[in-house]
Formats: sequence, C-alpha cells, structure tokens
Amino acid sequence: MTLPKIGITMGDPTGIGPEIIVKALSMGEPFQACRPIVFGDRDILSRAIQIQNLSATLEMVDQIPEDGYLPGKIFLFPSSHLDVTSLCFGQPDRACGEAMVNSIKEAVEWVKSGRLDAITTCPINKQAMNAAGYSFPGHTELLAHLVQASSVAMMFLGSRWKIVLVTTHLPLKDVSKWITSDRILSILRLAEEGMKKYFGFAHPKIAVLGLNPHCGEDGLFGEEEKTEILPAIKEAKSVGIDVEGPFPSDSFFNLSGRYDFDVVVSMYHDQGLIPIKMFDFKEAVNFTLGLPFIRTSVDHGTAYDIAGKGMADPSNLIKAMLTAANLSKSIINY
Repeated sequence: MTLPKIGITMGDPTGIGPEIIVKALSMGEPFQACRPIVFGDRDILSRAIQIQNLSATLEMVDQIPEDGYLPGKIFLFPSSHLDVTSLCFGQPDRACGEAMVNSIKEAVEWVKSGRLDAITTCPINKQAMNAAGYSFPGHTELLAHLVQASSVAMMFLGSRWKIVLVTTHLPLKDVSKWITSDRILSILRLAEEGMKKYFGFAHPKIAVLGLNPHCGEDGLFGEEEKTEILPAIKEAKSVGIDVEGPFPSDSFFNLSGRYDFDVVVSMYHDQGLIPIKMFDFKEAVNFTLGLPFIRTSVDHGTAYDIAGKGMADPSNLIKAMLTAANLSKSIINY
C-alpha cells in the first residue's frame, strides 16, 4: 500500500517543535507509516539538528516527492526565512508568529489541493500568533478560519477515552457564557459524525459531562445543566444520536468500568484534558473534527523550559504522525 503523505508544521521557532521534528524524522518509525514533509524554516531546523548532534540532512523541495523518504533525510518546504541569530529560545516575536502561521497556511493549501493526505502540527505560541495579526485563541480556530469551516471541535484520543471539548481556550470565568444548547448540539453532531467517519462506529455511544459540581445539584450550584445541557441532549436524542448525561465529571473518569461509552463530550478544557494527560501524556493526540481534511497535533506545548537543550522527547509527535496516517487510511463514507 502506498504510504500517506503527511505535512508537518514547525510550530514556534523558539520552542521545542523544530527539535522534536528533526529527532522524530531521524528515526525509522514514522517512515514505516507515512511519507513526511516539513513546512518550516531551514535555518531554524538546521540549528535543531546541530543542537542535538544529529546526522540528519535537510532537502529543500517545492513539491511533494513521490519517493526517497528515509530516516535522517528531511524534505522541507521553506515557508519562512528567519534570522536565527536574532532569536532566543522561549522568546518568540512578531516574525516568529508570522512564521508559525505561514507554515500552517502552506500546509493547509497543500492538503486542500490533494497534495497531502493529512497534516500534523507542532505547538505554537498564541500570543506571537496574535501579535502577527491573527486574532485566534489557537490552532483549531485558525484552521477553521482558513477553510471557512462552520463548526469545529477538538477531540483528544487516548488509550482510555476519546474526549471532545465544547469550549477550548477560554478564561474559566467566560466558559459558562459559551455553554449553550445550540453549541452543545453542534458538538454532539460533530462527535457522532467523527466516530462514524474515522473510527467505524455505526452507532457511537456518547456521554456528556455536566458543567457544575454535582451537575448543578438540581439548580443549587448552577442552572446550566437544566437550561442548556439537558435540552441539547434531548434534541440530540430526537434526531437519533445515542447520548446520555449529564454525568458529574468528578466521578465519571474513575477506573471502575461502570461507564461504557465510545466518546465523551466535556464542557471545558481542563475538565477533559486532565484525565487524558494524566494517563496518556506521551500517547494522547489532538484531532480536529469538522475540517475538510485530517489534522492531528501533539498534546503538549512549546516547552520553553527545555527548548534548545536537546532534551525534548519526540514520542508524542511520532504518535500524532502515525495517528494522522492511520486516520487517512480509515475514512468511511457513511
């Protein structure tokens, strides 16, 4: 079988993205599953190779090579040309923000045109992205803007759970404003469609978590369960979605096995990601639902505390690449 072509975006030039890319592509495992091409900056990636004393080489390309993919041979489309001598690790500037976005935009154009089968993204700095003129809270929202997707959602894939978020990068004080029945229903539809299309579930069972302690305790600790979450669940059931809840999140993620669901819908970022990262920090992968192409990402950040020290572990990036490759081969038209 012809291996899928996966585009990898460099992420923040002053974070660990460049390091984990060149380290991952110096290993054999990614090349057993896909044909990778990097979108990024030659001098930044060259520095990452030198820092880690790797024997990898960069080969500039302006189109996707059909063959020649080998560990240590990194095909690179140069999407930026930064002055590496002016950059300090952990201190991205506007130019870095532009470079991050340019690598993403190029990869998106390539996957939209069919030249790639999927993309995998390395972590960005959201402040630098905003400083460059892209006012989005993260990757997901930027990607949705680039393809004019009407509704997208972050799904995290772990060994124990698949979790979809209703809200993503919001201050906690603002979360309840975004917990609306319409938004929850939209996420439920995305979750069901994603489970059918990419994971082969004919009738996925979906669990919905509450927002408030004890799911509001019948309104004593909050009204959102009664006014927004339950109506969304009722509407979803009326159109044939197999969904139950809301469940109190403080007890849902126990290991007793009393809950048997295929995917979990979580109300906010930390509610869903704490259990995922507790058990699967190196294995969990971020997968975006609602895009017209497959996009996976690492589940960690820029790791400025170790950037430039050659300590970064590429395991999660490799997992994200393998997941992108597998998903691109498992799409089901239903």
